[in-house]
Amino acid sequence: MPFYQYSFIIPNNFVSKSVKELLTGLLFPRSIRGLLRQKKRLLLNGRNIPTSELVSPGDKLSFSLETSDFSKGQNYLPNNDRRLRILSEKEDYLLVDKPAGMKMHPHSPNETDTLLNYVEAQLKGHLSRSCPAHAFMVHRIDRDTSGVVIIAKNPLAVGILDQLLAKKRIKRTYLAWVSGNLENKKGSIDQAIAVDPINPYKRIVDQAGQKAVTHWTKIHTVYQNTLVRVSLETGRTHQIRVHFAAIGHPIVGDHLYNGLAYSRLLLHSATIEIPELFSESRQSHTITTAIPKDFPRQLKLD
Repeated sequence: MPFYQYSFIIPNNFVSKSVKELLTGLLFPRSIRGLLRQKKRLLLNGRNIPTSELVSPGDKLSFSLETSDFSKGQNYLPNNDRRLRILSEKEDYLLVDKPAGMKMHPHSPNETDTLLNYVEAQLKGHLSRSCPAHAFMVHRIDRDTSGVVIIAKNPLAVGILDQLLAKKRIKRTYLAWVSGNLENKKGSIDQAIAVDPINPYKRIVDQAGQKAVTHWTKIHTVYQNTLVRVSLETGRTHQIRVHFAAIGHPIVGDHLYNGLAYSRLLLHSATIEIPELFSESRQSHTITTAIPKDFPRQLKLD
């Protein structure tokens, strides 16, 4: 069975600490830290070590993980019918440009017309940590939303990226056209969101729901529609759509939340900023995708 191979040289500015402290700081899932300890897979400068061992600048830390070490396997059927734009590829993940109208992932084992099926096909022949790379979902954007999304290439990256999202260390910026003129130059919407009791596919503002905070900045207003730049403090389902509808400025093209009619939902995931994985540095990787042709720069509705 193939092993994912990991090897790191500890940088010169590193403050000496135990392997356990290092792996915890790098957001390794607890289950993986325990597995590496129990199966004696940790090597420091070529020798097996306990997690209590101190690591110093210049040391080489290595370990390996089997595909069977992870509870969730990859089971997306590859589909070569469409080629997606890969914005950036790293050892552990991809940043992919998703078109509006494309589903993120299949809902049944035989479904293949989704972004993850297409990415799985495009990863054929690619490696990640010395193993064949596969497509793993990290987060999702709505079917009708376009723009950049993160796709992991190995299961350990999924666990680390999940925690980076939970700790709000991955920054996501969106562009949206909303109806009406927002008078202020910027603002925040702090309203909890819950499942609509009448329609489970919808969400509503509800004080009993989950905390949700959206920040926005006005770019310009054209013919009583406003282009805004949006960032998320939380990541609830339909959060941007629900919040702008709740303040009386639904996103143009959002039929679910009473937006003005348009050929597509005018919500675009423009930029993602990701901290460097397996590193204590504060360096990050930022990717901005081009605005698609079906997303207007100037919006005039009939």
